[in-house]
Amino acid sequence: MKSPSNFTYLILLAIVMAVLPFGEQPHLWQKLMLLKQGYLHQALDWFDLMMHGAPLVVVIVLFVVRLLRRRAVAA
Repeated sequence: MKSPSNFTYLILLAIVMAVLPFGEQPHLWQKLMLLKQGYLHQALDWFDLMMHGAPLVVVIVLFVVRLLRRRAVAA
């Protein structure tokens, strides 16, 4: 059985961090709506936005880098 790569774990972490807490509205969505409305003033809110959003941003950046590397090798 092949073990999953670190990228797989990072994707799982990003998904879990993006949807926490599982019951109500996720913090990431809540903080993005506060940012859109202009109510994101407290330092704790900014920290919460970065904590829940950073793994998702890292996954997107790594995915783009992998795509660019594959295209560079193929060319």
